[in-house]
Amino acid sequence: MSTTSDTTASGWDRAGFRCGRCGAERTVTTEDEYLKAVGVHGDAHAVWDGLNTIERDGFTSILRTILSAPDLAVELLALADRQRLAGGESR
Repeated sequence: MSTTSDTTASGWDRAGFRCGRCGAERTVTTEDEYLKAVGVHGDAHAVWDGLNTIERDGFTSILRTILSAPDLAVELLALADRQRLAGGESR
């Protein structure tokens, strides 16, 4: 009788997702990452679909600016919070 046991983890080591609407492809290594990737991508489609052409252009431009400078994003959020707490918008 053998006393060794199979300690190999069951499951998968990666999974791919391909969107049927836009063709985007994502590869992840855990089930949680897969579920998050699918959910976030679906949310992105929902936001995008709710915008008109002008809003899409503006939103994309703003995201490119903010995502290229994470410190800017933090400062903009802090500024927005201070303005909200102050009860208005000062210019």
